[in-house]
Amino acid sequence: MPSRNEDPKKDTAHSRVNYEDPSLKFLDWAEHLGLEKTFFGRWLVYLEERYSARRILFLFIFCLVLSYLIFFQMVIPHNIRVNQVASVDVLSPFSFEMTDEVTTEEKRLRAEYAIPVVYDYDTGVFERTSSHIYRAFRSMRNLARDFQWPVRGSQREKQIKEFFNHKSQFEKDLDAHIDDYLFEWLIDNRFHQRIENALVRNLDLWYDKKIAESPERFSSQGLHEVTARVVHKNNSGREFLLNKKEIVDMQVPDNFVLLERASLEKMNESDRSNLLYLARALIVPNLTLNKQETASRRQKAREAVIPVNITIKRNQNVVAKGSVVQPFQMAILKQIESLQSDRRKDVIVISLALLMTLVLLVQFSYLRRFSLQSIKIETKDLVMMKLIILGVVIMTKFYLYLADAAFVSRFGNSLIHSVFLYAAPVAAGPMMVGLLIPSGEIVWLFTTFLALVLGIMEDFNYTFSIVCLVGGIAAARGVYNCKKRNDIYRAGVRAGLITALTIAFLIAVRLMEQETTSSEIWWAVPAGFLGGIFSSMFTMVAIPFLETAFNYTTDVKLLELSNLNHPLLKDMLVKSPGTYHHSMMVGSMVEAAAEEIGANPLLGKVMSYYHDIGKMEHANYFIENQRPGVNPHDQISPFMSRTLLVAHVKDGVEMGMKHKLGKPIIDGIVQHHGTTLISFFYNKALDQKGEEDPDFSEDEFRYPGPKPQFREAALCMLADSIEAAARSLDEPTPARLQNIVKNIIQRKFVDGQLDECQLTLKDISKVEAAFIRILLGIYHQRVDYPRSAGGGLGDIAYKSNIQNSKVVK
Repeated sequence: MPSRNEDPKKDTAHSRVNYEDPSLKFLDWAEHLGLEKTFFGRWLVYLEERYSARRILFLFIFCLVLSYLIFFQMVIPHNIRVNQVASVDVLSPFSFEMTDEVTTEEKRLRAEYAIPVVYDYDTGVFERTSSHIYRAFRSMRNLARDFQWPVRGSQREKQIKEFFNHKSQFEKDLDAHIDDYLFEWLIDNRFHQRIENALVRNLDLWYDKKIAESPERFSSQGLHEVTARVVHKNNSGREFLLNKKEIVDMQVPDNFVLLERASLEKMNESDRSNLLYLARALIVPNLTLNKQETASRRQKAREAVIPVNITIKRNQNVVAKGSVVQPFQMAILKQIESLQSDRRKDVIVISLALLMTLVLLVQFSYLRRFSLQSIKIETKDLVMMKLIILGVVIMTKFYLYLADAAFVSRFGNSLIHSVFLYAAPVAAGPMMVGLLIPSGEIVWLFTTFLALVLGIMEDFNYTFSIVCLVGGIAAARGVYNCKKRNDIYRAGVRAGLITALTIAFLIAVRLMEQETTSSEIWWAVPAGFLGGIFSSMFTMVAIPFLETAFNYTTDVKLLELSNLNHPLLKDMLVKSPGTYHHSMMVGSMVEAAAEEIGANPLLGKVMSYYHDIGKMEHANYFIENQRPGVNPHDQISPFMSRTLLVAHVKDGVEMGMKHKLGKPIIDGIVQHHGTTLISFFYNKALDQKGEEDPDFSEDEFRYPGPKPQFREAALCMLADSIEAAARSLDEPTPARLQNIVKNIIQRKFVDGQLDECQLTLKDISKVEAAFIRILLGIYHQRVDYPRSAGGGLGDIAYKSNIQNSKVVK
C-alpha cells in the first residue's frame, strides 16, 4: 500500500489558504520592543484588550479630520470698500451672531452725553472772599497809618513807591492778583473802609448767582441742565439740577456790573470804574467743573448700555448689488472674515469630534448587542465608509461653493441657497455603501451618521438632516439586488422622488406654522429630485474605483461575472466540460433557493458558476470529466486522491485572485466544501490499512474549511453535493430525488456544516423544497425510445462507468 506521505510537499502546498491579519505584524513588532513589559505598556495592553483603545483612537482621529472639514469655509473673494457701489450681492456663508459696534457705540455716546455735567457748588466762596477782603484791607490800613503821606510832589510818589513793597502781602491776604494802577488807587484812598464795604456788598450781590468759568465749553449739546453738587461742609452731598441759563460765565465782564447804588453815590466815575475792575478781579467761581465725577458717571452710563446684537442668517444678503457699502455692512464683512479664520481653531472642533466618536461607538455597540445577525465589519469596510463620508462632505462643500459663487451671489433673490443644497448629490454615499455592503443594519447606521454630519455642516440644519436620512435610505434600498447598471439610475429616480416628497412635506409644515406663503417650495422640490439623479450619476462614476481599490464585488460586477463568455468559464467548458455543466446546474439550484429565503440569488448563482474552477488543473481526477471506464484514482493511494481533491479549492482561490473575481466569490470557493469528510477515500484508506501502517484520523480526510460563513456559500455547498448525487442515480425518480435532497441536507446539518451561516430551520425547509422542484424539472420523465433509435448503448456505458467508478466529492 502506498504511504499516505507519498507526496508531502504537494500535500502541504494544497492546504487551505490562510489570510494574514496585518495587525499581527504590528503586535509582533511591539512584542519585539518589549513595550508590554513596562507599566505603561501593560496599561496600554489592558485598554486595548478591554476597550479596543486603538480602534477608538483611530475613530477619534477620523472624526477630528471630519470635524475640521465640516467647519472649513471656502471663501468667495469680494473686493468691497466703504462708500463704493457693490457689484454683486454679498451673502453670509453661515449663521452667526455679532455685536453691532457702530449702533452700540452710538447708543453709548447718547447715554454718555445724556449725563449732565457735574459742577461742585461751593456756597462758602463769598464768605472766604469777604474774609480775605477784610483782612487785606485792615492790614494795609494799619501799614498806611505808619507812613507820612505828602500831599504832592516827588515825596508822595516816593512814599507810594515804597508802599508798593507791601503789594505782595496785600495780594496774598486777598488771594488775588491786583493790577498796579488799582493798588495805587487804593493807596491814594488809604484803603478806605468805604471802598472795602462797597466791594463786599457788590460781591455779595454777584454771588447770589451761580458763577462758573466758561460753562459752555464743557456742557453737552442738547442738554439744558447741569448737576450742581453742594460741597459745603454743612450741606455736602446734596445735588440739584441747574439750568444752564442760570449760570454766569465769569469770563464775560459784562455779566458783572455794580449793583449796590448806595455805596457808590459818593464816588466819582473814576472811582466807580476802579471799584468795578477790582471787584471783577476778586471773583472766584462758586461752580467748579468736576471732571473726574463727570467722567465716572458717564463711564457708568456707557457700561450700563446693553450691546446691540444682530443675528445674521446663512445666505442673508449683507450687501445688496448696486447699493453703497455702509460702515456697519463693512463691519459685518470683517466679522465674517474673522470667524472664518477662527472657526477651525475653536474648541467646538474637538467637541464635535468627541460627539461624533461617541455616536459611532454607540452604533457599533448596537451592532454587537442587538443585531439579529452576526455582522462582521472588516477593516476595509470601515476605511471605505470613512472615505465615502469624507468624499461626500468635500464634494458637497465644493459643489455649494460653486453654486454660491456662480448663482446665489447673482440671483440670490430668486435662487436661494437651500435650492442648491437640496440638489446636492448626498444620497450617493448611502447608494455606494448599499452596493458594496449587503448588510441593511450597516447601511442604516451609515446613513444616519452621514445625515447627522451633513446637518451639522449646514449650521445644524435639521431639516436637511431629515432630507438626507430619508433620501439616503431610499437610495440604498433602490440599489438592493441591483441586476444591471441601469438599475442605479432607477434607484436615483426613486431617491429623487422620495427626497422631493420629503422636502415638500417639511416646507409645507413650516409654512403652516408660520402662516405665510413662499415660492421656495416650487424651487426646492425639483431640486430634491435632481439631487437623486445627480447621486446616481456620481455613484456610476465612483463605484468602479471603489470596487477596484477595495476589491469589492457588487451586484453590478456579479452581472459582469455571470457572462458565460468570461475567460474562466470558457476555459472550463473546454478543459472540464462535465464540471462546467455541473456548475451551471448548481447555479440554477442555488438561484432558486436564494430567492426563496431572501438571500442574494445573483451572488449565489455566480458563486456556483466559479466554485469548481480549480478542477481545471486536474480535470480527469473528477468523475464528471472522466471517460467511461477510466478512473485515475485506481492507480494512486487514497491519501494522494484526498490531496488532489482538496487541491481544487486552493487552485480555485488562486485562479479567482488572478482574475479578480472578488472576495465573496473566493470565499464561496474556499467554503463550499466546509470541513466535509471525503468519505469514499477515507473508507478506502481504512480498507487498505495494514497492521504495520501508522494510524490516521478522520480529520485528515476532511476539507480544511472553513465552514460556510454566509447563506449563499451554504446553498452552494448543499446544491453541489445534491446535484452530484442526483447525477449518479440510475433512475432519478421523484421519490429518489426527494430522498437524496433530504438525506444530504440532514447529513450536512448533523455534521455541523451549517452552524456558522445563519440558515434557520425555516430557511432549510424552503431550500429543500426549491432544490426538489428544480431537480424534478431537470430529471423529468422521458419517453422510453427503442434502442434501435440510437443512443442506448451510450447510456448503458455511461451508467456502467458511474457504477464502477463512484467518487464521492
